[in-house]
Amino acid sequence: MKLLQIILLIVLLYYLLTKYVFPYLLSRLIRKVQQNFQNFEHPNYQPPQRREGEIKVDYVPPAAKKTEFNPTDAEDIDFVEIKDK
Repeated sequence: MKLLQIILLIVLLYYLLTKYVFPYLLSRLIRKVQQNFQNFEHPNYQPPQRREGEIKVDYVPPAAKKTEFNPTDAEDIDFVEIKDK
């Protein structure tokens, strides 16, 4: 009889947890995440207004480094063909 009471108690606790406690905790978590996301965005932010035809460049790549290789200074090298034995 004691085993039956323990099993019923476990089933009842499982039912209450899945029916009421978990959804409440999940909705609370979702509300908290949603509030953090809304606080992350600035509600009064407006992108700057530009005149028609105006262009703004946010990123300018750095200038390429000049290499020291000069094709006119290169030397010609004669290659000798090596035959396998």
